[in-house]
Amino acid sequence: MKNSTKFAVSLPCREFLDMEVVRKKAGLSRSAFILEALRAWKESRERAALVRRYQEGYRLRPEAAALAKALAQSSAGVLEAEEWE
Repeated sequence: MKNSTKFAVSLPCREFLDMEVVRKKAGLSRSAFILEALRAWKESRERAALVRRYQEGYRLRPEAAALAKALAQSSAGVLEAEEWE
């Protein structure tokens, strides 16, 4: 099995020219640029999935939000009572 595979990609001219400017500034070959873009895309999808899971968990346990708000309010009261120089 080969370590890499070649393939052809068609892009609109404007996006191709944009890619060329960016990749040249980054000092990357086209292959390296596409690989980096793919990895960044996959990472952003994984991060978005984690955010959705976190948000769903937060929706399932809304009392955590009330607790955080209560703690913030009580902390603010304590800080207001402190003498500050």
